[in-house]
This record gives sequence, structure tokens and C-alpha cells, in this order.
Amino acid sequence: MTPRSLTIGIVVSGLALAVLGCSLVGRAVDSATGGAASTLQAVRSEIEAALATLPAELPGGGDSPEIADIGGTVTGSLSYPSEGIPPLLVVAFNALSMDPAASVDTVAGQSSYSIPLPEGVYLIVAYTLDGQIAGGYTAAVLCGLSVDCTDHELIAVPVAGGMAVDGIDPGDWYAPEGTFPPAP
Repeated sequence: MTPRSLTIGIVVSGLALAVLGCSLVGRAVDSATGGAASTLQAVRSEIEAALATLPAELPGGGDSPEIADIGGTVTGSLSYPSEGIPPLLVVAFNALSMDPAASVDTVAGQSSYSIPLPEGVYLIVAYTLDGQIAGGYTAAVLCGLSVDCTDHELIAVPVAGGMAVDGIDPGDWYAPEGTFPPAP
């Protein structure tokens, strides 16, 4: 790894963690004050504002071929509200554009997944193969999926600098219909 690619990785990783931190702090403030949970639009605005602070050209000048190679892998456990886990389509959506960035098909009974992704911020959703039922990586998953966990907002997952992000479990199968993007 060159010093330039290391610098780029550090900048992107720091940016992603700062955006995630802003989102989580916002949630904590909302919860403490009894206000509504932060919306996906608020997270998008935070990401766009953070990206606007990056210099147009990073130190060293010019584009580097290493930039395209910076990314990581998102992994997690799979579940389904039934006796077994059916085949699923796990999709990583770009948090800014809501476009599907990557996906992986699983087989019946598969209990984990792994998706390699370019740098960015993603929302993770699992779908039954017919696209009718979806489970997402949401605040309810972090809350423990009890009846008291009513926040079904998707959580932004930053990926950068070759990092492996584990524990991203799209297990919220209880969100109201229309909460998650439609299956691609």
C-alpha cells in the first residue's frame, strides 16, 4: 500500500465513521428528548455535507488507481421468522442514491452472508426470492427485536479502506409494509 492510498483510506474511513457517529448521536438525542427518530433524509444530508468537505484533489495530486480498490466487505447473520431460513437475496443499497450497489443470493438454510463493496455508505436489506417479504438491518435489530423496539429505520453502514464490517444482520422482518425499498 502506498502512502497516498493509505492517506485516502484514512480520510474515507474517518469520513464514514464521522457520518455514522453523527447519525447515532442524533438518534440518542431524539430518544432522550422524546422526539421523532432521525429520517433517512437527515442521514443523506449528513453524508452529503461531509462529502462536500473533502478536497477536490487529495494530497499528491491527480487520480490514483488505488482509489478504485478501496472498499471492504459487509457480513452478517441471516434469519427468518419461521422454522427455517428460505433462499434470500441480500442487497446493499447506496444510502445516498438508494440504488442497489451489490447483492448476493443465498440458499435455503444459509445462516450468514458476505458482500464485497466499494467505499461508500450502504443500507442492507434481505428479501425472499419473490420479493414479497423483506428484513432489514435496522435500529430494531440493535434494540433486540422485542415488542418495545419500534424504530424500523435502516441503519447506514460505512465501508472504506479495506475494512470488514461484521454483525450487519438484516433481521427486522417486522417493519410495516413499505418501510424498505422494493426488491430490485
